[in-house]
Amino acid sequence: MWQGEERRRYYRVDDRVALRYIRLSDGESVAGELSDLSLRSRLADLELMLDQALSKLTVAAPEVREVADLLNRKLDLALEGAGLGLDGERPATLVTRDDSLSGSGFAFPVDEVIEVGEMVLVDLLFHPERRTIRALARVVASGREDSDHYLRLDIERITEADQELLMGHIMRLQSARLRQRDESPQSDPAE
Repeated sequence: MWQGEERRRYYRVDDRVALRYIRLSDGESVAGELSDLSLRSRLADLELMLDQALSKLTVAAPEVREVADLLNRKLDLALEGAGLGLDGERPATLVTRDDSLSGSGFAFPVDEVIEVGEMVLVDLLFHPERRTIRALARVVASGREDSDHYLRLDIERITEADQELLMGHIMRLQSARLRQRDESPQSDPAE
């Protein structure tokens, strides 16, 4: 639990992401979101198994592979239209914010006071990947910093696929920033 001192289990990076959060005010809404996360996890597992099976068809029966690919894309479109797509993207409700990301949580400015201990559902859209993750998180710190109100959240539940996407995004950002630092011209200390 957050005690006001730094504790790091994962690398932390600052990024500008499209984000939305929903306060979950009761046990019923938390249970519903846990069920949705479970559904998303099972869909991701099925997607992986389907990809593996389709890769075998590429050599054995390319025409069958093409038909299966088309049916899979049609199903993806139907799920997306029903709001059940694997990426969960809802572009109209996502707001671009500066966010501090780690594999265990997020911190970002908000326009409202949210109490420590509250549960929050968070959707993050990463650029340039254009992939969305969803996590159920607990508020571990809430307060003013400069002129903004900030939330610090610990991830309580996230699908394995979304966790991998989050960690991959953080590692790509960190690698890019290290390369930029190494490639930037060093100023002459004699100047």
